[in-house]
Amino acid sequence: MRRVIVTHYHTDHKGQIETLREAGADLEVWVHADDADDVERFSVEREERLDEGNALFSDHGAPAALLARQAERIRRDIARDEPLAKATRVDRRLRNGDRIPFKAFELEVLHAPGHTAGHLVLAEEASGTLLTGDHLMGNAVPFTESFYLADHPDPIDPLGRRPRFRGLPAYLASLRRLRARTHRTILPAHGGILDRPARVIDDALLFYQVRIQRVERAVARIASERGDASAWEVWQLLFPALDPDTQMRTRMVMVIGALDVLEDEGRVRPLRRRDGTIAFRPAPA
Repeated sequence: MRRVIVTHYHTDHKGQIETLREAGADLEVWVHADDADDVERFSVEREERLDEGNALFSDHGAPAALLARQAERIRRDIARDEPLAKATRVDRRLRNGDRIPFKAFELEVLHAPGHTAGHLVLAEEASGTLLTGDHLMGNAVPFTESFYLADHPDPIDPLGRRPRFRGLPAYLASLRRLRARTHRTILPAHGGILDRPARVIDDALLFYQVRIQRVERAVARIASERGDASAWEVWQLLFPALDPDTQMRTRMVMVIGALDVLEDEGRVRPLRRRDGTIAFRPAPA
């Protein structure tokens, strides 16, 4: 029996687990509870969160025709290409603080949501080593997810918005929790060994702080002309040279995430327009 600990459900991290099982390998798959259903019900379209994303983007002002074109193209691409991963059984659903023993060492599970809802990192206390998956990388800062958790409105939300996993606030909070710990080495999934963990974490925080400030300035500029600003209008202002058909989705999630942070910090206030679009105004000074 071999254990496979999956940091999160994405294709390049699930890999060929199910193919190996089909070939006779005796594997146990351990993953955080919040990503377990995505591992067991995996599909490329589920990884894309196509319908969930379109519902979110529509609520934040993206045009229906654009979303329909994107969905058609993405589904066509999915149908054309052979999937690189398959759904597979999860044998243990991990939680924050779980301990995973090995012969000569032990790994502590740290829930680090943001890139996905159930992303985890693994800490080895004696050596000060942190295995970070995509949470911290040597060559990039990860995108974060955002998706609805239910079809019905949140009863405590004054605008009647649906409950949602809000990836960017979760990611920043995860980084700050890691920053408060002591680590000597980061082993990421991409980008090579990192021997200055505090600096890597600070750089990731700064990366998003800069983008949050840009979103805040864009809201102020649009609202000064129109009264309020939707995430789609902010996207158009910030990325005028990009093709929205092919380059909108990840950056739109970033804009919505930045607005989540600004709302949490009281720097913008949300509202619903008459057509149902969620928009924002700068908070009074």
